[in-house]
Amino acid sequence: MTSPVFKFPQLAELDITIIIVSFNTREILLRCLGSIKKHTQGISYEVIVVDNASEDGTVNAVVELFPEVEVISNKDNRGFSAANNQGIIASKGRKIALLNPDTLLTENSFKKIKDFLEKHPDFAILGAGIVDKNNQPCPIRLWEDRPQDAALKILGKYNPENELKRMGPKLAREAKVISGCCFVITRDLVESIGVMDENYFLYNEEDDLCRRARKKGKKICFYPETSVQHLLGQSTHQDRHRKKVIVEAYQSNLYFYSKYYSLGWNIILRFLYKAVFLAGLTASASRHLMGTANVDDSLSLKVKLLLMPRRKAKVEGAN
Repeated sequence: MTSPVFKFPQLAELDITIIIVSFNTREILLRCLGSIKKHTQGISYEVIVVDNASEDGTVNAVVELFPEVEVISNKDNRGFSAANNQGIIASKGRKIALLNPDTLLTENSFKKIKDFLEKHPDFAILGAGIVDKNNQPCPIRLWEDRPQDAALKILGKYNPENELKRMGPKLAREAKVISGCCFVITRDLVESIGVMDENYFLYNEEDDLCRRARKKGKKICFYPETSVQHLLGQSTHQDRHRKKVIVEAYQSNLYFYSKYYSLGWNIILRFLYKAVFLAGLTASASRHLMGTANVDDSLSLKVKLLLMPRRKAKVEGAN
């Protein structure tokens, strides 16, 4: 029998653990927690909020209004992967849900997910459907991004609306990857492949986990039989932290490319990035001279991105 890659410090006692990473998302997080409490019934569960040094009173509000929720309060922003790992390590659920704070449950989604996974134990990862505030389906990528897709995204030529067509029928089925705001994994999977790769501060971490799972022969399920409502990026689209988000997303992309794409494609993709940054710097400088610059015309940010090398891995990347 193969020894587990990761060993939990405590036994699984609950059906599911719901982990939410927060960073200055107090109001939408409170709405999310309220929807979980209202709609989650018929299963044993816990909620763990991992707060990445919010400055908006998130921790105090959660402790006061939802005393049953376990809160892990970080002194600095550790990033999405590292914070989720803190929740995973502390979890006691046989299933572990990674839920974005800018989501709302509108039905007993986790009961449906738990029942489905118990009936289909061959699936180790599950992604629920996603709808917008008008209950219209949102695109979810169910396939691995090719280097060509990455190139189109860098050049601004990738249309995510095409993903809705490419997704096909809204039926439960196997997928190659799941990207989404309600990402459920089994405890057995974590023991088999380990936790999230903490070299991803923001973005790509779910794609990475799916690739590692499939490498171990695990299956991934798209499960649109239940959906969560997504308020579309309100957890990351914060103006005063916009520069950091852009920098970290860029670094996460470079790390992902280095891990999964060939050297040739890495050279091409980095060249495209530099070309786009240079064009953006020129356009922003022109708007500054004409007095029409806006919030996206930060010259210092564009120079930083243009000159920035790929960051060395902080920790050894998970295989």
